[in-house]
Amino acid sequence: MKWFAAYALFLAMAASPLVCETAAFPIGRVIESVACEKDSSESYALYLPSNYTPGKRWPVIYAFDPVARGKLPVTLFKDAAEKYGYIIAGSNNSRNFALNESSKAANAMWIDTHARLSLDERQTYTTGFSGGARVAGLVASNCPQCKIAGVIAQGAGYWSPQNPVAGKMLYFLTVGDQDFNWSEVIGVRRERENSGTPYRVRVFAGPHQWAPAALLEEAVEWIRLKAMQSGTQPRDADFIERMFNKAIAESGATERANDAINQLNAYRLLASDFAGLKDVQQYESKLAALKKSAALKNALKKEQDEIEAQQTLTRDASIQLGKLADAAFDERMSLKREISDAFSHLDTQAEHADKESRRNLYKRCFNDLWAQGIEAGQGQFEQRHFDVAITYFQLMADVLPAEPWPSLLLADAWTGLGNKKEAFKSLREAIKRGLKNPEVLEKDRNLEGLRPEPEFQQIVAELKKK
Repeated sequence: MKWFAAYALFLAMAASPLVCETAAFPIGRVIESVACEKDSSESYALYLPSNYTPGKRWPVIYAFDPVARGKLPVTLFKDAAEKYGYIIAGSNNSRNFALNESSKAANAMWIDTHARLSLDERQTYTTGFSGGARVAGLVASNCPQCKIAGVIAQGAGYWSPQNPVAGKMLYFLTVGDQDFNWSEVIGVRRERENSGTPYRVRVFAGPHQWAPAALLEEAVEWIRLKAMQSGTQPRDADFIERMFNKAIAESGATERANDAINQLNAYRLLASDFAGLKDVQQYESKLAALKKSAALKNALKKEQDEIEAQQTLTRDASIQLGKLADAAFDERMSLKREISDAFSHLDTQAEHADKESRRNLYKRCFNDLWAQGIEAGQGQFEQRHFDVAITYFQLMADVLPAEPWPSLLLADAWTGLGNKKEAFKSLREAIKRGLKNPEVLEKDRNLEGLRPEPEFQQIVAELKKK
C-alpha cells in the first residue's frame, strides 16, 4: 500500500492555515453531509452539541468508516458528544482500498472544520472501524503537526501491525469476540501493557463491526478523564468521582468472577488513569500482585493458545485462497471446493462447540477466511483483474448467502467488465439479501457505468420508497 503518498498529504494538511471562520451549522442534530468549501467533491457528516458556540474551543473527534458512511459513526457517537461536549466529524469519502482517496478526504475534512469551527487543538482525536481504524491511526502517527491526542480504534489495531505507535498517544480499542481481528487487538493490548503506554481495551459480544454506542460513550469518557488528568481539560470533580466509583465496581465484578485478564484491565484503569486524580495506591499494589500471579499467567497462556489456534485453523484455507488467483480452470474448481469445505467445517464446529470460547474461536476463523476472500477479490479488482475478482466475490457470496456485500462487489466487478446484464442481476441479488440504503449505490463510484441506465434509476427509486 502506498503509505508515503498519504504521509505527504497529511503533512500538507497540518501545514495548512487554520483560521476559524465559524459557519452557522444546525446544532444538536446530525448533519448528513457538509460539502468542503475548497473541494465540493469532499464532504463529511457532522454533529455539534446543542450548547455549541464559537466563543469557546471544543474537543473534536474525526471519524473514518471503511465504506465512506460518515453518518454512521457520527450517529453512534452523537449521544456521548452531546453529553460531554464533543464535535464529531465523519468523512463521506474515506474508504478501504483507496488510501490516496482516504488521505485526500482526511485532509479536506481537517482543513474545512478548522476553517469553519472553533476547535481545541489540544483535544483532537481520531476514530475508525476496520480499515477506517487504520486511517485514524495513520493520521495520528504520521502527522505530528496535527497534535492528535488519541485514537479510538475499532475492529483493528495500529495503522500498520508492524509499526507500533510510539510515544504516549492514547489508544482506546474495541473488538468483538467473534471478530477476526480479535488477536490483533489483543496484541496491541499486550504491547501497550508491556511498554507502559496508555490504553484501554474493551471486548464486546459480536463480529467485525462498529462498537455499540454505549462502548463509544465509555471511550469518550476515558479520553475526557485522560484530558483532565493531563490538564488539557478542567477537572470536573463529580465526573471523576462517578468514573472512579464505576471503575471500582468493575474491578469488584472481575474479582468475583476470577477473571484475571479483565482484572488486569480494571486495575490498570484505576492505577494509571486516576493517578493524580484520586488515591490509587491500593490499586497499584493490586496490579503489581496480579501481574506476578499464576492466575494471570495461566489466563494469558490460554489467550495465546487461542491466538495460535486461529492461525492453525485458517492456515491451509488461507493458502488455498492465495492460490486461487493464478490457478488454471481445473485447479480453480478444485480449490473452490476445498475452500468451501473449510468454511463448512468451521461453521459446523462453531455450531456444535460445547464452550462459548470455542464457538467464538471457530467463528473468528470463519470470519477471518471470509474477510481474506473479500480482500483478495478487492485486491484483484484494484488491479482491474475483474474476472478473478468475480471468482472471489462469488465464492464469498456462496459461503454467506444472506450477506449482501459480496453481491454488491460482484455488481462492481461486472460493471468493470462492461457486462451490465450481470451487474444488474447482482444488484438485485444484493437487495434481495438485505441491501436497503440507496445512498450506497448512488455513492459507489464503481457503478458509474450503470448510472445513466433506466434500470439503475429504477432500482434506486425502489429503494427510496421502502
